[in-house]
Amino acid sequence: MSPRQFTLKQQRDSDTARQFQRLQDAFDQNRDPLQLRADPQGMAPERLLVFELTGDVNNFARAAARIPGLEFIGAEDLLEDEEDKNPVLYLLIPDARALREMLSLWRIWLDDKKLPSGFAPWRQLFVQLRAIRPWGPRDRVTPEDLSVIALEHADAQGRVRLEIELVFRNAGEAAEASARRAVEAVDGEIISSTRIVGAGYHALLVQVPQEELLRIIALGDAGLVAEETILHIRPQSIPQSTVFDVQEGVQVQTGAVPQGSPIASVFDAVPLAAHPLLIGRLTIEDIFNLEGLAVGPRMHGTAMASAALHGDLNTNDWPPLDRQIHFVNVMYAPGTPGSDERFPNRLPADLVHEAIVRMKNGQNPSAPDIIIVNISLGDRNKPFSSRMSGWARVLDYLAFRYGVLFIVSAGNQFGDLETANIGTVAFEALGAVDKAKTALRASGLSIMARRLLSPAESMNALTVGGLHGDAHPVPPQLPASIFDVWASTGLPNVSSALGPGYGGATKPDIVMQGGRHHVRLSPAGGGHRLTPLGIGAISFGGIRVAVPPAPPNMGATSRTIGTSVAAALTTGLAARAHEALEATYEDFLAISGSHRALLLKALLVHCAKWTGARDLIVEILGPADPKKHVRQKDNVRRYLGFGAIRAGMALNCAADRATLWAVGSLARDQGHVFSIPLPQAISGKAQPHEIAATVSWFAPPRIGAAKYRGARLKLLDPVDLQILGVAAAKDQPDVNQSHRGTVIHRRWTGVKAGVVNENGVLSLVVQREPDELDETIPYAVVATVEMPGIEEVYAEISVRVGIKPKVAVGT
Repeated sequence: MSPRQFTLKQQRDSDTARQFQRLQDAFDQNRDPLQLRADPQGMAPERLLVFELTGDVNNFARAAARIPGLEFIGAEDLLEDEEDKNPVLYLLIPDARALREMLSLWRIWLDDKKLPSGFAPWRQLFVQLRAIRPWGPRDRVTPEDLSVIALEHADAQGRVRLEIELVFRNAGEAAEASARRAVEAVDGEIISSTRIVGAGYHALLVQVPQEELLRIIALGDAGLVAEETILHIRPQSIPQSTVFDVQEGVQVQTGAVPQGSPIASVFDAVPLAAHPLLIGRLTIEDIFNLEGLAVGPRMHGTAMASAALHGDLNTNDWPPLDRQIHFVNVMYAPGTPGSDERFPNRLPADLVHEAIVRMKNGQNPSAPDIIIVNISLGDRNKPFSSRMSGWARVLDYLAFRYGVLFIVSAGNQFGDLETANIGTVAFEALGAVDKAKTALRASGLSIMARRLLSPAESMNALTVGGLHGDAHPVPPQLPASIFDVWASTGLPNVSSALGPGYGGATKPDIVMQGGRHHVRLSPAGGGHRLTPLGIGAISFGGIRVAVPPAPPNMGATSRTIGTSVAAALTTGLAARAHEALEATYEDFLAISGSHRALLLKALLVHCAKWTGARDLIVEILGPADPKKHVRQKDNVRRYLGFGAIRAGMALNCAADRATLWAVGSLARDQGHVFSIPLPQAISGKAQPHEIAATVSWFAPPRIGAAKYRGARLKLLDPVDLQILGVAAAKDQPDVNQSHRGTVIHRRWTGVKAGVVNENGVLSLVVQREPDELDETIPYAVVATVEMPGIEEVYAEISVRVGIKPKVAVGT
C-alpha cells in the first residue's frame, strides 16, 4: 500500500503551511534571520529541523544536497512491512540562504508549478509532509533516557555525570565550542570529549549540578536541554555488574602455554593476569593506564579471559588455544568497597576507537593480526529503542574500516516476570511445562522492557544472547520459592536481553550457553512475580571461570551467568574455528584479515539453529492464526535470533555432511554465482536432508543518509530446490527478516527423495543491491549439504571440489 499523500488544498490549510508562512513573513519584513531563533518553535538558521512524513522519500538526500550548505543529518529507517509508516528526516539549516531556497521550493510546489531540475524528490516530500518542527527538548531527551536520568543521584559535591551527543557537523569545532559554552553557563564541567568522523559521532562527557539535572528532567526551554547544538542528552554509560561466588580451585587440563600471535582480543576490566589459568596466555595492553587504578577485586576481566581461553571449566569439550589472547584494559576495579568495575573518565566508544586504531593502524600497530574483539560490556543505562547509539555506530565504522569482527553480549535484563491472575500457591502446583509457559507469557508481556543493551544493536557486530544451559550438576532439590522455570525448554535464560535490532535486524544473531538462571517466586497482589536471582544465582548453575584467588586457594574459580560469558565463550569458539581452518588449509593466512573475520562471522551463524523452544514461543506468544507466520517467526527470533550455536559443527567435520566456504568482494550492482557440488549419494533417498547457506559482510554506516546500512547483499533462493526435495525450513526467521542485517542465514530441508544427476550442482547467487558507494564490499559465504547417516556425502563433494584438507574427516 502506497503512503498517504496530501493534496495541494490540504497542504495550503495545514500547520506546515503556517510554519512556512511565518518564515515568509519574516523575510518580507526584512527581519534579521538570526532573530528567527528567538522563536523556539520556528524555522531558523543553524537549527535542526524534523520532517515528519507519511512514507519514504527515495533519493531525497541527493536532492537535499543541491541546496548549498544544507546538511542532511539522517533519517529513521523505514521497513517495507512495518505497521508504522511514518518515517522522520532530519535537516540542518545552516543559514538564511538555505532557508530561502527551501521556502522557494515550497512556494513553487504550492503554486502547482514544476520544480527545478534535480529537485523532484522535494515534491514527494511536500505531498507526504505531515509536520515540520524544530528539534526540541523532547527530542534531545528520549522517554527511555528520561526515566534513567530521573533516578540519577548527585555525588558528594552535588554533581551528576551525563553524556551529551552533538549534532554532527562537517565543521565540528564551532558546534563543540557552543556546547562547551552552554555547559559552562550552567556551572557544568567537561570531563572528556571525542569526535569520530567515520561514525558521525561527536560527544562530551560532562558533569552538571543537581539543579541543571532537574531542569533537564523538566524538559523546559532553557539550559542544556534547549541548546541547539545538542542532539541527545543521555545518562552516563555504566557497565552491567556480574555476581561471582568464589569456589575451591579445580584441576583443569589447560594444555601447553600458547605461543602464536593473537588473532582474538578481549576488551574488558583489568584482569588478574597472574592467575594460574591465565598466566602466559594473555598479552596485556594498558594504553589507558588502568593497571595502577585496579586495586579492587579483578573479577569481570579475569572471568571473560578465562571463558575465551578455556571455555566452561566444568567441561573439557574444547581444545586449548594455540594462540594467546590480546587483552585491552578499558575498565578497572576501584578500591571502594561494594563498587563495581567501571570505565575511566572517557566515553566507552572513545576508548574502543582509540584502542582499535592503535592495534590496527599506523607504522607500528600494537596488534595488527587481531580480527576478533570481544565486548562483554553492555551499558545498563542505554537499552536499545529505535535509534542507533553512538557506541554501536562506532563499532560499525571500526568493523568496516579495519575488518574486525566484534562479538558483543546482548545484555541482561533483570526485571520481574509478573502474572496477575495466578497466585503463588497455584503457580507452585503447576507442572514443569505449565510453569515454563506461564513465565514465557509474562516475558512476552514485558518484552519492551527486556531490550538489547547498547552496543548490542550494532549492525556489523555478532550479538550473542545467553542460552539457558550449562554443565553444572542439577541439584536434587531446590530451596523453597526457587525455580528453574525454563529447564530443558531450549529458551534463552530469563535475563537474556531480547531483539530485534536496528531496522528490524535479527538480534541477537545467535545464542550460546549462558548458564541456567533460576528465579525466586513471590506474591504480587493477587498474582505472583518471578525475579531472576542476583546474589545466589550461581549456587544453582552457571559457567565455571577463573576469578581472583583468596589464599590459600590460588587457583580460584567461580561460576557466572549471563550474556557476557556467552559472548566470551563465542569469542573462544571463533578463535578455535580460525585455528582449525589454519590447520586444514595451508594458505588460509594468505586471505585478508577482513575476509577471515567475515568467514568466522558467517561460520558461527551457519552453525546456529532454532531450538525446540520455537514451538513453545509460537504456542504462547502467537499469533494463533497460522496465516500470521511472519509475526510468529518475529517473536521467535526476538528470543533465539538465528538459533543456538552448535559448537561441534563449527570445529569438526563429519562424513555425512560437507561444508564449503568462499570469500570475495562485490562491486556496485554486481553478483557472484557459487556452484555447490551435489553428491549422488543423497539421490532417491526419502529421508531427512538439508542444504544451508550463510552470507556475511561489513556494511559501512551511512551517517547523514536515509539508509544507515550502506551496503545490502542478497542471497537468492536457488531454483532447483523442489527437484532436490527441499523447501525453506519452518524453523528459521522469515526470508525478509533474514535480510535486514549484515548476515543472511537460510536453510532448506525436506524428507522427500530428491534427484541428483551426475555432476549436479546447486547454484547460489549472492548479489549486491543498488547503492551509491563506489568501494567494493568484502563478504564470505558458507554452504552445507547434509543427509544424516549417508557417509558418502563428504567424500563425494570433496572429490568434486578438488581440495584435500590436511586433517582427517571423522565419521
